Amino acid sequence: MERALFRERVAAEDPSVILVDTSVIVAWLDREHQHHKACTEALDAWAARDTLAASSVTYAELAAGARTREGVDEALQGFELLELDFDSAWRAGVAFRQYHSGKDGKAVLPDFFIRAQAAVLNLPHLTNDRRRIKSFPDVDFEFVR
Repeated sequence: MERALFRERVAAEDPSVILVDTSVIVAWLDREHQHHKACTEALDAWAARDTLAASSVTYAELAAGARTREGVDEALQGFELLELDFDSAWRAGVAFRQYHSGKDGKAVLPDFFIRAQAAVLNLPHLTNDRRRIKSFPDVDFEFVR
C-alpha cells in the first residue's frame, strides 16, 4: 500500500512523467515492427525531457507475448514502473463496461487499464493506438507520429 501511495504522490508532484503504452514499447522492442523507427524516435524525444513510465499491465502484456522475464526486466530498466492501483482498476472496469454497452467490438481490457491509470495519476499517455480514446476525455494523449 505504501508503495502505491508513494507512486501516486510522485506522479502527482512530478508532471514530467509520461505513461508509455504497450503498443509503443512492443514496436520499440521489435526492430521488424512497422512502427519501430517512429516509436524509437518518440521514446528518445520523450526520454530527453521526461521520465518514461510503464504500467504493470504492460509488464503482463509483454509476458503474454512470450518474452522472458529477464528480457522484459532488462528492456524496462529505463522506465519508472507503476503498479495498477484499485482506483485505476475501477475506472478501467467502468469505462470498459460503458464502451461495450450496446457494442459488439473487440476492445481489450488492458487498453482500458493503462488509460485509466494515466487518468487517475494525471499523467500524459504516449501511444500509437488511437482507438477508444473517447472513453478517457481527461487523459492528455500524445501520439507517435
